Amino acid sequence: MKNNVVVGVDVSKEFSYLCMVGPDGKKLAKPFKVLHTLEGLNFALKRLKEVEYQYGSKCILVMEATGVYSRLLFHFFHQSNLDVWMVNPIQSNSIKNIKVRKVKNDKVDAYRIALLFLLGKAVPVRPPREDLAEINILCRQYFRLSDGFTKNKNHLVSLVGQVFPNYDKVFSDITSESSLYILENFSSPNKLLKADKETLVQTIAKLSRKGCNWALKKYDALIDVAREALILGCAPPAAEIAILADTAVLRALNEQLRVIECKIRALSSNVMEIKLVSSIPGFGILSAAFVSEIRDFCNFKSPKKLVAFCGIDPAVVQSGKFKGSQVNISKRGSPFLRRVLYTAALASIRKKKNGDYFNPVLVDYYEGKIQSKPKNVALVAVMHKLVRYIFAVLRDEKPFRLITPEEQLKAFEEARLSPLKMTV
Repeated sequence: MKNNVVVGVDVSKEFSYLCMVGPDGKKLAKPFKVLHTLEGLNFALKRLKEVEYQYGSKCILVMEATGVYSRLLFHFFHQSNLDVWMVNPIQSNSIKNIKVRKVKNDKVDAYRIALLFLLGKAVPVRPPREDLAEINILCRQYFRLSDGFTKNKNHLVSLVGQVFPNYDKVFSDITSESSLYILENFSSPNKLLKADKETLVQTIAKLSRKGCNWALKKYDALIDVAREALILGCAPPAAEIAILADTAVLRALNEQLRVIECKIRALSSNVMEIKLVSSIPGFGILSAAFVSEIRDFCNFKSPKKLVAFCGIDPAVVQSGKFKGSQVNISKRGSPFLRRVLYTAALASIRKKKNGDYFNPVLVDYYEGKIQSKPKNVALVAVMHKLVRYIFAVLRDEKPFRLITPEEQLKAFEEARLSPLKMTV
């Protein structure tokens, strides 16, 4: 590829600048602006084809991986049979000081991106698999809706704490069906005190599915809270409107989360990689999110590369004789991946309803770490283990099998000695 024409692309929302550079690093023409319209992109494609014909060399497009903005250009030019390479924005930002003079504009950035390719810092990109791309969009939307649900839930807890002090002692989960019914229909202490006892008890029993005796206890507790709220409540009457708004939003978000989760599960049922990752304790719907984020497992030749892609590798701080010992994880990579791994790590070391641990091997590993490390550091170590589990099941294309470290060492020794036995 030494003789190819390199085209640096500085991507913006509505337009991009393209800079064509020869193998010697010199510009072949002035950078030009391209609008993100069909007419604009066809114009750019025509210019690139003319350059290919003129120099007898194929054009290679190099652009920053800027998410939704670069995705449109990648799709168009890839469909046009052009090679498209990507650079990390961190890399392109680091080359901004390649010249002493401080210049920052789209034309210069396009040229610098082309130089990154000539320096060997860009990587070829293949279009994502259609099934994983579809799952990825849904997983990211699921997380966004989950964040919105949590935000509105916290706001509702704050409001209810002012209208009904100690309400959380009656319903630990304010978003349960019984709790939402109470807040939607009796959003003030006076309304709750005037409610028909028999109807309210029967409704709570039906929604909770725990029987009339349990519902009757809840009713008595609610009445006590309502009476106290007449004295302790400090919210103005308008708080009732805010409570009704929050409950409506929570119900809508909960319904959308349910729809998206069902769709993710349906799409994931035919994806082998997701089935393999879901065999690891602690992964459920999270396995779909993880696999869709890494896209192509073939890009990772070792567990360390996958760890680095997740951004949980330790940052290196070293200069001369100084070597930093207290460093944080790099956090370079998808934040969704780190979120998935963090949640899976917590899930893998928790107990089941019967008292057993989901992953007793990781629990022992975690408890050993917290003897000398802070809990968050130990949890990151568990995340590292999970990534190695994932790498192993995807590499071997076999479901996860829980074995102790001793059993693993024994299997390793047997595998290492088996060629020697065959030789003898």
